[in-house]
Amino acid sequence: MNYWLSIKDKFNDQIVLGTQLLVLLLCVYVFILAEEHVLWKAPLIFVGLLSWYLLRDKTDHPILLILGLVLLIIDLCYSYYWVANHHFMLLFVVLAVILYVYHQDKDIFLNNIQLILVIVILTSVIQKLLSSQFMSGDFYYYMINRGALFRFFINFFPDSLEVVKSNQEQLLALHDTNPNIQQSIVMKDIIPNLGKISVIYAWLTVIIESFIAFAMLWKSRNTWTHLLLIVMILGILCARFETGFMALLAVCGMFLCNNVKLRLFYVIIFMACIAFIVTKIGYH
Repeated sequence: MNYWLSIKDKFNDQIVLGTQLLVLLLCVYVFILAEEHVLWKAPLIFVGLLSWYLLRDKTDHPILLILGLVLLIIDLCYSYYWVANHHFMLLFVVLAVILYVYHQDKDIFLNNIQLILVIVILTSVIQKLLSSQFMSGDFYYYMINRGALFRFFINFFPDSLEVVKSNQEQLLALHDTNPNIQQSIVMKDIIPNLGKISVIYAWLTVIIESFIAFAMLWKSRNTWTHLLLIVMILGILCARFETGFMALLAVCGMFLCNNVKLRLFYVIIFMACIAFIVTKIGYH
């Protein structure tokens, strides 16, 4: 009981806790990209870390967050066309936290995080709706048959795993052929009626994400809204290890959540994602 009370005390301030998680994610992400553009980054990181070490008790400026923001902007400028979507989201969340340090208005900060989260989810929905390949189920059909979705679960079914390996071999052989001869292949289904299942799964994805986006817009502090967000995060992790993106969604959920027990769920999801990122498992 004493342990739970101690944990509960640490979870009382979701902004402090969420900021700590955000700094951890930012450090891990910056470290992953550290090899790119080292001539700019090395002296900048050195000066930033030295300033933080010497001045952390003498200044109210969020030195580590400002350093991370500058590094994110550098990577964005140099690699705008290939950085992942969560790079943009991370940049805006970090910016929102930095601004909060100065204006200290909790309502403005939470509204900013809410807006970022709603825009990200709604943009995902609109992108899917505008993609005929996604809405027809072709995307899921292709990804599942080649083992890119639900890979962890496929490993427990040897027959399905053999079908995936066969499909991958056919794809590799097709890539080596001359495209001018217009050769094609027919992939085997790892489960019966996968075509119909893929269409249903595509529509369910759009419906669920749309519902969560509007729930977050309407009732961003509601317990049921966060339960749905947690289910969505876990669903995406089961289908595809989008560890970096899901860690960031968990941080945003933490900022907006009023339920202490659900905050613990967010922390567990976040730490699991960080463990996957550090050990290079999944898409980070």
